[in-house]
Amino acid sequence: MALPIIFFHYGNPAYLKYSLKQAKFFNPNSTIYLLGDDSNNCYSFVTHIPANKYKSEATPFIKNYKHLTSNSEDYELICFLRWFYINAFCRENNIGAFIYLDSDVLLYEDIATMQPFFEHSKIANTCDTTGVPAFTYFNGQKAINDFCNFLLYSYTHNDAVKNLEALYEPFTKAPETLGGISDMTLFHLYFQEHPADTMKINFINDDLAIDICINNPDGFEMAAGIKKIIWQDGLPYGINSENGSLIRFASLHYQGKSKNLIFRHYLAGGYKLQQFRDKLKERFKKIRRSINGLFK
Repeated sequence: MALPIIFFHYGNPAYLKYSLKQAKFFNPNSTIYLLGDDSNNCYSFVTHIPANKYKSEATPFIKNYKHLTSNSEDYELICFLRWFYINAFCRENNIGAFIYLDSDVLLYEDIATMQPFFEHSKIANTCDTTGVPAFTYFNGQKAINDFCNFLLYSYTHNDAVKNLEALYEPFTKAPETLGGISDMTLFHLYFQEHPADTMKINFINDDLAIDICINNPDGFEMAAGIKKIIWQDGLPYGINSENGSLIRFASLHYQGKSKNLIFRHYLAGGYKLQQFRDKLKERFKKIRRSINGLFK
């Protein structure tokens, strides 16, 4: 049975259309949901949901949230709130198991072929003690509800709050070190506290992998600051740094500046004019950087 795929994003950056359409292309039987805003209510192949409809569900967390990171408070808070919004949406619409994808992830595989590897876990993603939750499987509404309860507990109980403050303290002593407590941190803690119910799924098997972040090696060879991607039969492969074997990527996560690669690695068709424009923009940026470099 096809799993629903849920995205969450405010705004309509150029790369969003590629991520959404590619998810649908490789998962034609899945319903693609986008919890977003008015600016991205423009894709006929997804079911658009106004995310702010569920803001009241997160009121207790908002009241107790303590900002413990170098990132902006608005940005970090919304990263937490998305899980409460998605939780409320799933409860309202009786959605069971589903996949959550960050809006800068490109899929290259039908989720149904991977589900047997992680369907016995309550939560499976590219976290454990490290990593980011760009690809996350929730095995039913209770699974995401339990995680949201854990988030709320972490900011409302003294011992849990003190633990977060202790984790953040090294950042306060080294201001040049960016980072701190994010929803990724809470996923790491949740996985540590619930080892029997959670699973890290960066390697599905010896032949298929889910990318944690294209900017990091994660057991693969690197080139020019990203994972070295080998294209075979139109699909992306990474080189296992231990034995040199090729492992196909079921998804790639383009965090940060690597988002400008999304339009280049998009396979789902259409958007030819947009891709051409994006290539021109990229070339102009390179030319501008080169010119600026001459005058430094």
